[in-house]
Formats: sequence, structure tokens, C-alpha cells
Amino acid sequence: MVLPLLEPCQPKPLPGTLASTSPAVARMLRRWNFKEGSGLGPRGKGIVAPVQAVVQQNQHTGIGYSQKAAYENGLPDKPPVVQEEWRRRCEDLCRALALEEECCEKTIAALRDMMEEDDSSVETADALAAIVESKKVFKEERTPGMWKATLPSSTRKYIVEEVIKPAMAAEAQEWKPSWDPDCHHWLRPWIPLIGHLPEDLYDTVESKILARAGECDYHDVVSPWKDYMHPTQWNTFTRRHILPMLTRLVEELMFTPPKQIDPSFHTAMLWAPLVPVQDVVSILEEELFFDRYEDSLRHWLQSGAKPPLSEAVAWCTGWKNLFTPELLAKNAWSRVWMLS
Repeated sequence: MVLPLLEPCQPKPLPGTLASTSPAVARMLRRWNFKEGSGLGPRGKGIVAPVQAVVQQNQHTGIGYSQKAAYENGLPDKPPVVQEEWRRRCEDLCRALALEEECCEKTIAALRDMMEEDDSSVETADALAAIVESKKVFKEERTPGMWKATLPSSTRKYIVEEVIKPAMAAEAQEWKPSWDPDCHHWLRPWIPLIGHLPEDLYDTVESKILARAGECDYHDVVSPWKDYMHPTQWNTFTRRHILPMLTRLVEELMFTPPKQIDPSFHTAMLWAPLVPVQDVVSILEEELFFDRYEDSLRHWLQSGAKPPLSEAVAWCTGWKNLFTPELLAKNAWSRVWMLS
């Protein structure tokens, strides 16, 4: 029996590469200086994978139609959308590789500027030669960290101490979080070489972040620092500022069935992924969240309104949908559901 010849299986191009789109779009992106592996937008923080089309289940509805929840109870009728793990890792990998190339180009530009300013030292010339030579690794298959590993330790130390830190110290003083919340211009491009925020700049950064407390963009300003700070720095920051805020939000939370008016828990769950999940569980227990939830539910069910079972179930499900995936993985909701 002769088997038919099969076409060789071609792997799909990675999201964020020009090969993953049409030739016309690829030409347009090249004109806009798009770097493969980075996200869309001027800061390269946008989506990497294309938006997937979703087929409407109801063929008689138009664009923008969405079925309303059975009960307008002020709670989400669907759980939070969790990005597929493989897709998240792929996008993180693409961004990390693109950031290394950006760091390399920024370092070359800084060293050349130093040489043009009459810095003709041997260290600067050697560092520039080493960085230019390291660009060869970008033409090969690589993983994050391989580019940094190609640089001699003496070169890395010289660049960090004589190029990066002096520039960052000056730019940190001028940093305005409202204009550059993700530190795209003065910190993020150097992360592949320095790893995290230098310790001597922590106080400056902390004071500038806190100046945005209470503003609508406060979460956007704070959240990137989970990746930019050293774990010890981030632990200090969260215990000083985020955990007390979460405690206050849960403490002041009011349960108002049949319609939740108080948005405190929505806000708390927005901040929860920035801190260890066990700390959030401890706050819920210490502030008697579960007991207060049970009391409010019992009072509502035993009141004169006597809600139907379907409305009560929608209320309980809505609260479950507010919990972050990390809390659900810790079975933090199981006690609430059991009480319900």
C-alpha cells in the first residue's frame, strides 16, 4: 500500500512578527519603525497577538449587541477573562526579546554620545566595541538573558556604573508619572542590563508615585513597578501602601443586596494581583468579610422581600465573579459559596 505524500508541517509564525500578517500590513509597519516582538502603540505595550473574531450565537442581532444579565444587581454576570497561559508566555517572551534589542541600541547611542563629548577613554571604546559585537546574537535563536551573557562582566559593570546609573539619577528627578507611567523613557529600556530599580533611587520613585495617590491613574502608575523593583523593594512598598489600602477598602465595604452599590470590593480586586494572594486572604479573614457577607445574605433572604432562588443565586455568583483567579485557586470563595 502506497501512502500519499504529506506536505511538511510548517509552524505558525509567532505573534508580533511581520510574517504573521499580510505583506501590505508588514510594509506599513516597517515604515512606522515597528520592531518585531514588541506590542502595538508608541510605547510598544499594546497587544502582540491579533484580536480573535467571535461568532455571534444569535444570528438575528447586530454589532455591539450583548445580552443583559437577568438581574441588574451591580455585580458581574461573568467571571474575569483569564488569558491562556501559553499566549501570555509567548507575549512575555516576545516583549523581553524586543526589550533586549532596545536596550542594546540605547546603550550604543549613549556610548557614542560619550565619545563625541571628548570621552576618549579606553573603557568607553572597549565597551562600545563589545556592545556592537554582541548584536550578532540577535540574528540567532535565543532566550532572554543570552544577550547580556555575551558581554564581559567588566563591560557590564562599566556600562551600569558609568552610563546607566548617572543617566537614571538625573532622569528620575524629572520623571512625571502622569506623562510616563510605565517609565518607558528612563527605566524600562535599561532593565535587561540593570535588572531592577537601583536602591539609591527608591525613595525618589516612592515619593513621586505617592504624589499620584487618589488620582484616577494611580493604579496604572503603581502596577508596572511590580516588575521594575527588586522583590525586597516591592515588598516594602506593598506593605507600606497597598496592603493598608486593601484593608481599608474591605473594612469599609457595605453589602447592599439586592443591588451592590458600594464599589469598594471592585477596587480591592483590581489591586489584589499586585500583592501575595495569602495576604489578601488574611485581610478578608481579619476584616470578617465572610461573616459580614453571610449576615447580609441571611438578612436579605429572611426579609419581607423574599427574593426568588434564581435572584439569590445570581447575587452569590456575582460575588464569586468578583474574586481574582488567584483567590479562586486558593479556594477563598469556597467558604462564601458554602455559606450561601
